[in-house]
Amino acid sequence: MRLPVASNAAVRTFLIADIRGYSRFTEEHGDEAAAKLVAKFSELVRESVELRGGTLIEIRGDEALAVFDSARQAMRAAMDLQKQFAEETEADPDLPLRVGIGIDSGEAISLEDGSFRGAALNTAARLSALARGGEVIVSEGTSHLAGRLPGVRYVDRGRVHLKGIADPVRLIHVVPEEEQTQPWILMFFGRPKGLGWRVGFAVVLIAAATAAAVVYLTSGDKGERSSAATESQAATSEAPVADVMALIPTTLRKSCVVQPVADAGAVETAVCGPPTTGETRFSPDRWQVSIYPDEVAMNKAYEAERRRQEIALDQGKCSALSWGGEGPWAHGPDKPGGRRLCYFDDDDAVIVWTHGRFQQPSHRDILGIAREGGSDHARLAAWWAVQHHLIGKIE
Repeated sequence: MRLPVASNAAVRTFLIADIRGYSRFTEEHGDEAAAKLVAKFSELVRESVELRGGTLIEIRGDEALAVFDSARQAMRAAMDLQKQFAEETEADPDLPLRVGIGIDSGEAISLEDGSFRGAALNTAARLSALARGGEVIVSEGTSHLAGRLPGVRYVDRGRVHLKGIADPVRLIHVVPEEEQTQPWILMFFGRPKGLGWRVGFAVVLIAAATAAAVVYLTSGDKGERSSAATESQAATSEAPVADVMALIPTTLRKSCVVQPVADAGAVETAVCGPPTTGETRFSPDRWQVSIYPDEVAMNKAYEAERRRQEIALDQGKCSALSWGGEGPWAHGPDKPGGRRLCYFDDDDAVIVWTHGRFQQPSHRDILGIAREGGSDHARLAAWWAVQHHLIGKIE
C-alpha cells in the first residue's frame, strides 16, 4: 500500500545568516548598540531576500532564516548580503556586521503557521554555525542544484561530520570568482582588523609572499637567527614529506581531508573537523596542518599571521588561564620545538604554531592552526598541550 504524499512538500533552499561575535559585542558595547546592529542586519537581510525572490521566515535577534524556491537565487542573495555587510562595516566600524551564512536544499513541508519542517533546515543551521564572518558555506547538493554561476567560484573543503547528521557532509565555500585567496584565510583567521574584505585579502596574500624570512629559536636575543643560515639548512635537509595525512596522529586523522589546493606557499594542506567515532574524545571545531618545503617558507606564513594580528614577539601566554600572545614552545628542557601565537577572533579562540625539522629532525616543517568556538581557550589549550607534540611527526 502506498502512503499518501504531502501536497505541500517540495524541494526548497534554506538560507540561515548569523552575526558572529554578537554576544561579545553586546557585553562590550551595551544593549543599545546591539539593538542598532540587529536593526541594520534585519533591514539588509529583508531587502536582499525579497529582491532575489525569497521569503524571510524569521529574524530572531542575531539570526535570520529565509527560504527560496531556487538554489541559484539563494546563493545570489547570500553573495549580495556579504558584499553589503562588508561595505556597511567599512562605512561604520562601530557596528560591525561579521555574518556567517549557511545554505542547504532539500524536500521540506510547509506548515500552516508559515514555518517549515525538513532535514535541510537542520543542515543549513550547522553550516551557518561553521561559517566565519564574511563566509558563505553551502552543501554539495545545493551547489549541484545551482550549477555554474557567473562570477561565483566553488571551493571544496572536503567532508565533515556535523552534529545530529549521520553521514558526512561535503562543505562548499562560495566566493567571488575574482577572489584568489586560499580557503584557510577566512576559515581560520577571519577578517583582517580595520580593513574591508577585499583589501584584507590582498594584505594577507602580499604579507605571505613578501614577509621577511625571520626564523626563531627558543633561546637568544628575541630568538632570531639569520635567514641565510636558514636557507643553507633548508637546502641541505631532507626533502619534505608530501603526504600531510602521515603527519597527523591516527587518533585524529579520521576527520581530516586533504585540500584540493594547498595553502599559499605550502606543499600540501589537510583540514580537519570535529572528532568522529573512534577518535580522541575532543578535537577543536576546526583545525588544519600544512607542510612547507622548508623552514623559510613555514616561517613566512607564521610571520605574516603574527603581523596581521599585531601580536608582539615574546609577550603574553597561551594557556588555560591566559590567552593572547606569542613565544617559543619546547618539547622539554633543551628540546626546542617551534613558535606559537594565540588570540581571540569574535567568539573563537585561535592558536597558530610551527614545528620545524631544524629543532626536531623527526618532524617536518609544518604550520598548524586550530580554532575552538565559544571562546573556550581553556579547552583548546588542553588539546594543543598534548597534540602539538605529535602533529608533524613521522610515525
